[in-house]
Amino acid sequence: MMTKENSKEVMTTAKVLEFVKKEKIEYIRVEFLDYAGITRGRTVRPNQLKAAMDKGINFSTAIMSFDVFDEYIPNPSFGANDGDFFAIPDPNTFAILPYRKNTARMLCDLVDINGDPWHGCPRSALKRLLNEVETLLGGKMNMAFEQEAYLLKEQDGQLVPADNSHCFSIEGADIQEDFIQDFVYSLEEMGVETEQLSSESGPGQLEINLKYTNALKAADDQVTFMHLYKQIARDKGLVGTLMPKPFQNHAGSGLHVHISLFDENGDNLFEDATDQRGLDISEKAYHFIGGLLKHGSSLIAIGAPSINSYKRMQPGSWAPAHICYGSGNRSVLVRIPEKTRTRRFEYRGADGTCNPYLLAACLVAAGLRGIQNQIDPGEPIEFDVSKASEFQLKENGISWVPRNLNEAIHALSEDSILAQTIGRTIWEEFINIKRTEWDKYSKHVSDWERNLFAMRF
Repeated sequence: MMTKENSKEVMTTAKVLEFVKKEKIEYIRVEFLDYAGITRGRTVRPNQLKAAMDKGINFSTAIMSFDVFDEYIPNPSFGANDGDFFAIPDPNTFAILPYRKNTARMLCDLVDINGDPWHGCPRSALKRLLNEVETLLGGKMNMAFEQEAYLLKEQDGQLVPADNSHCFSIEGADIQEDFIQDFVYSLEEMGVETEQLSSESGPGQLEINLKYTNALKAADDQVTFMHLYKQIARDKGLVGTLMPKPFQNHAGSGLHVHISLFDENGDNLFEDATDQRGLDISEKAYHFIGGLLKHGSSLIAIGAPSINSYKRMQPGSWAPAHICYGSGNRSVLVRIPEKTRTRRFEYRGADGTCNPYLLAACLVAAGLRGIQNQIDPGEPIEFDVSKASEFQLKENGISWVPRNLNEAIHALSEDSILAQTIGRTIWEEFINIKRTEWDKYSKHVSDWERNLFAMRF
């Protein structure tokens, strides 16, 4: 079996085929994520794998015009006459699924009929932007994803927390030991390293920190996390969910992305001990943060793309409700960890309903434009923003994050810079899909509404 150690080896088509034969792999899943963050793919047999890796597996482009309800949206960008793209498995993402019999998985880049990167592929957009970072900044972008997620169980026809553990309690790890150990073991067998795991604020809620690595692999690792968390939980008779706000009266689940930049000598380009603002970060880091704040509302649309996302980002919830940055401050959108930590920063405005490739690409695009345009983020915010008055917010130049998906998508629709950098095709259809989801949500009448208004009027 491919282990954590040999998964670091650079893989080729020949090595993958050799490994499949040696380990008697019978099924290989080839997968990609659409704009709604849903995994799509096919399963091939070993005798079809080389052809799949050489030429790709065809999919109708229309699959990228499905929303989170798995429905084809009205007036899509991709119709019956728009042909196919081809999913090319990346050999470096080959991994055996420890929880399935004789089955492996590979993540894909999407190409056109000529074998060139398809203009609608988020993973290819991320790769292109990372190459731009290397060319312009002389460094490699590293990221680490830190995901919060719930374990639920069904009780009397309702989904409830799987346990009643407390924040940072050992009890939670003990109760869910069977799930946790299988989950972490499976991650590491698939080449994804974890740094730490803990019970979080909500009952049945966990937080898992993945180890930092180059930004492309970090996004691949997050995709693996998303799949495994649900699948391992399902095997245990539980429901594993990355849903941002599954319970009104319990903590929400966020996704934090740690970002750093290192040159080929291993020097941290975001660190500067002579920093006049006292945070020991470089001008590049400040300008990168400036770009994140400049495009803050648009990035929220990308990182928090579900109708449920905005029920998490409320003042006083420890989720960001305002666009600003600070040191050691967990009420802000971009947090700089304390000086005892490696100089980096943490983007806090995402959740597990996003497409990790699209999120990473947009973070890089916004930060890169911040550096190119030398955008100053202003002074770091030291107070709890959630307790600030509107006067104090205005005095410090702090704006609210979008209050719902509709506001966020409107902000994204006016962001021509992100449209240009991630690709107008991706930008336009993502907006189309999310507007469709908002429209469906706006028309939905819930039991709560019916019970309230039927009795009042």
